[in-house]
Amino acid sequence: MTAVGVLAAATGSVAAADTTEVEDCSDAQTLCTKLTVKRPTTVEPPPKNSGRGPNYCGSFYLQSDGSYTVDVCDDDGNYLRTLTLTARKPRPRPAQSSVISSAMGALNPPRPTIHTSPSYRRGLLVQTPTWLWLPPSYWRTYSTTIMVWGYVVTIFATPTMVRWNMGNGDSVTCIGPGTPWVPGFADVLSTCNYTYRHSSDGASRDRYRITATVTFVGSFTTVGLGGMRGPLGAVTRSSSVHAPVAEIQGLVV
Repeated sequence: MTAVGVLAAATGSVAAADTTEVEDCSDAQTLCTKLTVKRPTTVEPPPKNSGRGPNYCGSFYLQSDGSYTVDVCDDDGNYLRTLTLTARKPRPRPAQSSVISSAMGALNPPRPTIHTSPSYRRGLLVQTPTWLWLPPSYWRTYSTTIMVWGYVVTIFATPTMVRWNMGNGDSVTCIGPGTPWVPGFADVLSTCNYTYRHSSDGASRDRYRITATVTFVGSFTTVGLGGMRGPLGAVTRSSSVHAPVAEIQGLVV
């Protein structure tokens, strides 16, 4: 009796062997079992299956049509049948350009949360340094995993800098998230700040729109593609807030 199974093609080197699970039943359907079959690259001695059930009892061979044959015996070594296993075509290997294109499409880090001191909600002041920062926990490498043609691709996005558009035509570029303000900290401790010279009177809704744009640099690694890895392009994520900026009038006496 002969049963036909399906053998998964190897994805590694030529010398590597992989396994597949084959369900084999006798013609009378009196014996059905799942066999874990090792794909040979040449003539090999049969592996031993663990547990009860049929075992291989002869070498198995690669045929000219790509199939394999192997004898199966019971626990006592008595011949049961010969299995014919047909090799399945290997899944296509994507080009690196396809992997990069898919990875770039999935490169999607979150948007930043803006903080200022004085608080933009209560209003900023001219001639007073405004501290600018993002949450320290935001400044980290983000990762996500996708499948590209059945292969695992892990994508990383690492922040590199923040460009602050202050709403009046000026901008500030800071390397890093900035330093959170703590009561008692002197202005010299700020790693990212800006000083307005004019109030927001006359601006839209008498407020300046402050926008923080973070630039991320991407990279990727793969599993099952020979360790393919490399850089990706840059992406940006932005958030905006609206802040009134007031001018303190001096009193001359």
